[in-house]
Amino acid sequence: MPRILHIINNLNLGGAEVMLLDILKYSNRDDFDFHILLPYGEGTLDNRARDLGINLHFLDSGKSHGKIKLYQEGVARIKNLKPDLIHTHTRFSDLLGLYGGKQAGIKTRMMTVHAAGLYFLDSKPLYEGIIEYGVVRFAKHFAVISKAVGEYLQSYGNVNPDLITLIYNGIDPERVCPSIIKDRNQVRDELGIDKDEFVIFSMGRLIPEKGFDILLDEFKTFHDRCGKGFLIIVGYGTQKDALKKKADELGISQKVLFTGRIENPGEIMVSADCFVLASRKEGFGITILEAMANGLPVIASNTGGIPEIIHHQKNGLIFDIGQKNSLTTSLEKLFDDPALSQNLSKEGKKTALEKFHVKHTSKAYEDLYFKLLS
Repeated sequence: MPRILHIINNLNLGGAEVMLLDILKYSNRDDFDFHILLPYGEGTLDNRARDLGINLHFLDSGKSHGKIKLYQEGVARIKNLKPDLIHTHTRFSDLLGLYGGKQAGIKTRMMTVHAAGLYFLDSKPLYEGIIEYGVVRFAKHFAVISKAVGEYLQSYGNVNPDLITLIYNGIDPERVCPSIIKDRNQVRDELGIDKDEFVIFSMGRLIPEKGFDILLDEFKTFHDRCGKGFLIIVGYGTQKDALKKKADELGISQKVLFTGRIENPGEIMVSADCFVLASRKEGFGITILEAMANGLPVIASNTGGIPEIIHHQKNGLIFDIGQKNSLTTSLEKLFDDPALSQNLSKEGKKTALEKFHVKHTSKAYEDLYFKLLS
């Protein structure tokens, strides 16, 4: 049975980390022996991986001992584990799995590129992007989560398109959709939101690429025009304090709720009227699918892989991230047209549950493993 070694920095709550565990949940254990190497130590999702029966491997050095020592121990651990295929997911793990894997004598090495941006010349600090540019030369194959990411990898990573396979991310309805749906007004009451408000929900890392500053500006305009509106922002990140300050300066702080990190955001999505993703850069947009699966009509920016999910006015609305008030106009459409909201909700849910179920993602990766190992 082929041994597949996933390498990811840790299993803290994040998009790539959650996606990996969702994929492994639906994987075929009769055909593959799955292991995860976690160079940066323990994370909040470790027990979820253990519950799936996945073998976890930690390094003794730990991140605090320096990356050189961590790298050396990691190569030694790879030699000991003797995987048939290495699959990497995050930047240091790319270095360890692709270059270090070659040093360890592992012939089949691949990586998933999880973003259009944040690699190569888009990296901060830049030297990490330069290192990454060199590291990808040691990958035998690449999986990309959208066509947009594939194009980015070819353009900025100078990667041969014959070495790239498109595998869309997917969602696990059992994880993202609550088994027990609370009453909408009860949840609003718990959150301190009036039952007749028009509630907008957004979620993601609070970083510049996710465009939460744009969302606040457009929400302010929408609220001024319509006299209604409440915004829920779920997530954490480096911009948290700056965004709270901006909401205060715009005079909307009483109408914006920053929840911080929530492991099961679907439990409060029932309180919302729509979901908005205002990203400047977005490899795919898994939060869009989570919202769709929970029945929220979605408005999202025309960037990255988002247009590969949303067909405008069919299963969601696309707005122009570079045009002022484009998002506001889309919000007004949903506010003024309940029938449109209902139709987008219905079609969006169908898209998420049928086309983008993570079982399809898991099967696609297994097919790719067989192909690379044959």
